[in-house]
Parts: sequence; C-alpha cells; structure tokens
Amino acid sequence: MEVKLPNSFKPESLTLLEKRLKESQLVNDVNVDFSSLYWSYPMAMLVAGSYFRRWIKVRRDNDLKTTYRGISKSRNAHTYLMHLGFFDYIGIKDIGNKVGSANGNTRYLPIRKISLEELNNSIAETGEKLIDAINFVAGSMARVLSGDDISETNKAFSYSIREIIRNALEHSGSDCCYICAQKWANGQSEIAIVDEGCGIYSSLSQAYSIGEKDALKHSLKPGVTRTEFLSEEENVYNNSGFGLYVLSEMGSSFGWFCIGSGTQKLIFEKQEDTVSSLDFSGTFVGVHLNSHPKSFQGVLSDIIQVGEVESEKEGRHSSASELSKRV
Repeated sequence: MEVKLPNSFKPESLTLLEKRLKESQLVNDVNVDFSSLYWSYPMAMLVAGSYFRRWIKVRRDNDLKTTYRGISKSRNAHTYLMHLGFFDYIGIKDIGNKVGSANGNTRYLPIRKISLEELNNSIAETGEKLIDAINFVAGSMARVLSGDDISETNKAFSYSIREIIRNALEHSGSDCCYICAQKWANGQSEIAIVDEGCGIYSSLSQAYSIGEKDALKHSLKPGVTRTEFLSEEENVYNNSGFGLYVLSEMGSSFGWFCIGSGTQKLIFEKQEDTVSSLDFSGTFVGVHLNSHPKSFQGVLSDIIQVGEVESEKEGRHSSASELSKRV
C-alpha cells in the first residue's frame, strides 16, 4: 500500500493526511511517498509531524514494514524539512538534522523541544520561578527571529512565544511541547506549537461544565482558564486566562489564528471563526501575521481592556495578570 503525501503541509491539507495515515495504520508493507510535497508551513508541519510520530510508533510496536521514497535534497521543501529536524521529529533518525541542532536565524526558528525538565534544571540554582525560565526561552527565540531586542516585531514574537509555551505546558498535562516559526521576505510570519497532552476539553472540564464541541471556542474567551479556582501558590504559571484570547485577537486582526484539539480545528480570521472536524490527540496553536503591529504594547493594551470588560460581564476573572499585560 502507498501513502502519498499532499502537495503541501498547510492547515487545509491536514484532514486528508490524517485520513490516509489512519487508513494505513495497521496495514503491513506501506510505502510513504514524499515526492509530491513541495511546500510547508510551520503549524501544519508540526501537526503533520505529530500524526507521523504516532503512526510510526504504532507500526514499529506491531512490527509492520514501512518504507519511504521521494525524499530528495534537490527539492527545497525537503531540504527545508531536513534542516529543521522534521524527519528526526517524526522518528526517522537518519535523514537531516536532529531536533534542536540547527540554530535558526532571522528567517526561521527550527523545531525545538521545550521540556519541563529542561526549564526546571535551568532555575534549580537561581531560585527563579518557572515562568522566568519560560520568559528567558521565549526572549531568546524572539531575538533569533527579529535580530534585535527592542523592535515591535521582537515584542510580538516574544509575547506570542511565551504565551503559547506556558499555555501548552500548563494545561496539557504533558512534560514537553514542540515549537517552530518562520518569517518570510514579504514580512509575514508564523509561530506554531504542538503538545501531545490531554487536550483542551479534558483540561477545561476540570474547572467548567462544558461540552467537548464548545471547548475550543470557550478556551478563547478572556478569563477562561483551568486555574480559575486555584490558589496563587498553585498557579505556578501566573495564568489568568488571557493568553489564548490575546493571541486569537491579534492573529485575527493581523492575519489568522488557528487552534485544534480533540475532534475540532478552529481558524479565527478577520474577527470571524470557522470550525471544522479534525482529530488530534493533544493541542496545536498557530499564529500567522501578515503584518506586525506598529505599536505592539498599544495593541495589547486595547485587547486586554476589551477582554477585561467582557470577562467581568460574564462573571470570570475580570483582570488579566500583570504578565499578560506586558511584553
């Protein structure tokens, strides 16, 4: 049996890829054909990679034969994936860089694994809080992409990376997540993160009486968080439920925002949301900016102000944390 990849890793191609992998999961002697793949976007690449990771593991656990063809160094999309560490990420160890080995530059941030163990080790001797370690990692990644510490682009990157990392590690129940990003010559950029944890519905249902079909939209409301009823000591990430809300509003205003978990994928663009079916065990988030705010702090303050009013009206946290209000 042959599994032919879509022409590109992009949000709209994920359903087809997931279907093809599911159909071939327990079939012996499957050949995966990469020859048709000519383009890849960060979020869809990470999600596609997560599908492959699980698919490959199950096949190896069941001692099923799997071969690969069409991977070529003469194709830009393939060398791009090799350099980012994609093949190592999905479990093919002999093709391209290992995850985390490439440094990246102002055009891209390669796939990187962020683990709680790594973060906790970094603060073990300093007495800092976990959120301090996340801030440091986010700042380092933002500098790679922006090439500086002070531009509005840097602020947008730093804030976005910090919020999606802390959201993934806090709510997923997983001890790690994967992140990557791309910045194109036309000024557009995309930041993506994937965790393979419990998923949004499982997380939010610990604090709210909510149906699975409503979980994604509910997670984007200001003040909504699994930690709403936890003490300050228990809330080690200083979460107030505004992170995903801010990212979704910023993505919708300057490009698009996408989140997927459980059985759904939601794309938020131009203040309109589109929900479609997609099975994913865990959670993925993508923020794609067609342009960057001229004053990121000003945009952030406006989003927070509107969100605090909405949150208070609906009886949730009426104030965003100080961390959510600043870059």
